[in-house]
Amino acid sequence: MFDGSLDALCLLPPRFGAGRRGVPPTPPAFQIQRTGASSVELPTRLFLDEAPWYRWSPAIAQALASHLQRLGILTSYLHSELGIQSESDVPTEPDATESARHPLQLLPYRSERYGLNADEFDTATAIDLRLSPLRDSSGRFAYSAEQIRRWESTPEEQPLSGGGWVSAFTLPPDILDLKDLPSKIHQLRRLAPQAAVLVSVTPEWLWQHRETLLAVPADGLLIRAGQISVSGLQFAELLHQLLQQTTIPPLWLTPPRWENQQVASVDDCIKLVSLGVSAIAIDGWMEDVFEAVDVVPEPSIYSGDPETQLNHAITSILEEHLHPKIERFTALLTTITYSPNLGTFDRPTAERLNILHLGQ
Repeated sequence: MFDGSLDALCLLPPRFGAGRRGVPPTPPAFQIQRTGASSVELPTRLFLDEAPWYRWSPAIAQALASHLQRLGILTSYLHSELGIQSESDVPTEPDATESARHPLQLLPYRSERYGLNADEFDTATAIDLRLSPLRDSSGRFAYSAEQIRRWESTPEEQPLSGGGWVSAFTLPPDILDLKDLPSKIHQLRRLAPQAAVLVSVTPEWLWQHRETLLAVPADGLLIRAGQISVSGLQFAELLHQLLQQTTIPPLWLTPPRWENQQVASVDDCIKLVSLGVSAIAIDGWMEDVFEAVDVVPEPSIYSGDPETQLNHAITSILEEHLHPKIERFTALLTTITYSPNLGTFDRPTAERLNILHLGQ
């Protein structure tokens, strides 16, 4: 009856007689409530989870990250991934522009800590404590030679240590067991007192360890489902069951592909927010952007203003491929201010998700 997406779910209009006066044209800022500390305010509920920064030169990577942050997108990167030298390597006087250089950084804290510099904790808006490795393009749990080269700042003319790829989880982890997770979260809070701390996992073993994960003292739990393919309604049911847990922290999500390999659309993402997800990754919306950035030429030093030339190229790409999606997400988000937000004409689906049945 339905395909593998969330098309069976309907975004509901306001009830008859329910006024909409006073609803702002744009949603309010998204606040991350932190345990025992002030909240962290973000412009949007959108974040970029895993961009292939190593595919582009440092100049292009930095320009893309900067433009995304100006759009209010919390962007995951290490300084080394953008080709930014550590402050300890290049001593400078602190100034007011430092916060503007990294306004919305989601700091990926991988088990191996490749490419991680101590000064990243000063610029991070949020920290992503990754408990699960991701597969590379070949399906291995590994890091490519290009990633290692960028992390280690290896010159192009020099060979890479470790060969063509390096297996993930090959270095001793600093979290040996899930029971050690709370102490690690507290350590990260001391290192970056201004940042929210997220714990991220892939969904394959989430349910098996849900009681432990849902009780951790993190500011959010990021379910990184972007590398799996699943029925949209089955995944919505899993989220619904998780959100019924009383101890669950706010859920962040990198949406999966549906069972027909369809990327979660803007409307799907709004429906996931309606189900209770706090923040949504835009990685599925970025495929066309990444392909277009791949062919952006390196700005010529003879152009007179190479930075403006590069900014114009990145701006044009984002205006064509990303701006319409962000605008639609923002517009739809204003329509789910009041509950109930979702309904369906399929009675079993309505019962499983505890939403309105529209066919009665």
